[in-house]
Amino acid sequence: MSEFETEYPWALFNLEQGVYGVSSQYIKSIFKIENLIKMPDMPYYMRGAVNLRGKIVPIIDTRKFYGFQSVEEEISALTELMEKRKQDHINWIKELEGSVVENREFKLTTDPHACAFGKWYDHFKTNDSSLEYLLRKFDVPHKRIHAVGVEVRKLVDQGERDKAFEIVRKAKNKELIQMVKLFDSLVSDYADSKREIAIVLENPQAKKEIGLTVDRVIAIEPIQEDRENTLDSVTHKSHESLGLGKRSKDESPVFIIDENYFLNL
Repeated sequence: MSEFETEYPWALFNLEQGVYGVSSQYIKSIFKIENLIKMPDMPYYMRGAVNLRGKIVPIIDTRKFYGFQSVEEEISALTELMEKRKQDHINWIKELEGSVVENREFKLTTDPHACAFGKWYDHFKTNDSSLEYLLRKFDVPHKRIHAVGVEVRKLVDQGERDKAFEIVRKAKNKELIQMVKLFDSLVSDYADSKREIAIVLENPQAKKEIGLTVDRVIAIEPIQEDRENTLDSVTHKSHESLGLGKRSKDESPVFIIDENYFLNL
């Protein structure tokens, strides 16, 4: 494949799980979004506007424009999920304790891969390095708290209910507290890491500027045109503003943004 006919390299950025590109020829500025100005009667995909060196520049929520969750919606969904899974483990310890005190069967799972969080954790995939790092912190503590259940039920079966109860008591003050802190900190730390970036495109001749939100800029490099595949073959989010290219280093797909489409909105 030949490289796109341009003397300018391409700015590549993450948007949700994909890699997108825009020609650096059209880029005026890249900055972290702060002090957004809310505008009346905005389309659903508009975030607002920013004052860029004395000029008001509208900012498009690129995720919402292409039909993805906004960053705000993603964080809200993750918060709701983590709250549910945190409460699951609080309830799990309570039920384990109750089964010891009342000398009855413990019917919840002691397999860390079989609880609701474990099933989600084992199958969740992300290209967000910050979220991946935060989730790795759960691995050992999560296995440890479920191992408590195995040990406790073994002691109960052996008639050692006092020892079993003491282990549960210690777990409530150690393993459970650690898990609760991890659930709480994951959401806050992830939200802090999601500082959206805006890429401002400009057409100097038409004196037009528009900003696109991106998750993070990952590279400035030349790319190749992909003449073998179509957008529909690699994504269900095809759009008239997008073309298809591929990175020179590994031929992975890049969704190429038509700058003029946005500059003429």
